[in-house]
Amino acid sequence: MVNNCINIQIQDKIFTVDELKHFCVQKINNTKTPIWEKDIFLFIEEWFSTSDTITVNTSGSTGTPKKIQLQKTHMSASAKATLSFFDLKKGDQMWLCLPVKYIAGKMMIVRSFVGNLNLIYSEPTSTPTHKVEQKISFSAMVPNQVFNLLNSQKGINQLQNINKLLIGGSSISSELENKLLNTLSISCWHSYGMTETITHIALRNLSSDTENRIFLPLNGINLKTNFNSQLIIDAPAIGVKNLVTNDVVKLNKDKSFIIIGRIDNVIISGGIKLHPETIESKINKLITNNFFIGGIPDSILGEKLILFIEGNSDNNQLNDLLNNKFEGNLLKYEIPKTIIYLKEFLRTKNGKLKRKSMTNNYIEGLS
Repeated sequence: MVNNCINIQIQDKIFTVDELKHFCVQKINNTKTPIWEKDIFLFIEEWFSTSDTITVNTSGSTGTPKKIQLQKTHMSASAKATLSFFDLKKGDQMWLCLPVKYIAGKMMIVRSFVGNLNLIYSEPTSTPTHKVEQKISFSAMVPNQVFNLLNSQKGINQLQNINKLLIGGSSISSELENKLLNTLSISCWHSYGMTETITHIALRNLSSDTENRIFLPLNGINLKTNFNSQLIIDAPAIGVKNLVTNDVVKLNKDKSFIIIGRIDNVIISGGIKLHPETIESKINKLITNNFFIGGIPDSILGEKLILFIEGNSDNNQLNDLLNNKFEGNLLKYEIPKTIIYLKEFLRTKNGKLKRKSMTNNYIEGLS
């Protein structure tokens, strides 16, 4: 049930629920309202509807992408956990610069409503901007947005204006971590979660944990692993019951964990199971371009490792990597057999690499 007596603050304007519903209709029906902004008010309208659920699209973290129903009570519980963890108070400013089509953007709005925060929003571009002079208490971004902002003084100033920054949606490169540590003096956190868990269920402090890469679960999150070391999540407050993820982890006694890689990315070469993400983390500092490790069929090894690099071919770099740098950083069976340069990587709408598609396209090109 929606409490129509509460006040909601958006862009420094205070609304009752009824006033906000009316404002949503105006925004949605206004032909001058851009699509990204209409998405915000369409979700707000859905949030304050009589339905107990919200329909969302999963990203495919635990299988094939699909539509699922999330209970509003579970979404509120997730919001409360985040508000508590980051010590966000009534009246604090929250900046939304993520697309609301995805769960991360939706939850920014829910958190602002549940916590009585002032929701500031802007277009969800790869280099978001805001016009807020006073400090922003909390914001969430994907790695690509943070990386782009760090490449200009204006962007750095934008980030410095945020007290607590949550970064999620994909892994974070060593290059980006180093930039964060050397450039910013704000509190930065890397999130672990998925649509099915209503965004993050664990967090890693980027301001202090640069080597161990340990995620700490939020209160009320119960974790275990199966025989494949896949992480299993049980969190009744947010409606999650023994959810088996595709993430292979090392789970510690205190239930903190380190991500080894995704089970669907495992490459079996010469009878040895190899996690591309583990190899990638070892050579992250050696390659300035975006890259990933893939596996292609091999008559002797079963599968052989291929290093895919985004950009134009550079034979000097290729020879240097193969003959010198890899041997000191990788085990013999972890060294890629070939390096392939792709002009531009394929990515999903929310920036994740399409590893399988690019690897399969390369394999098809060989046949």
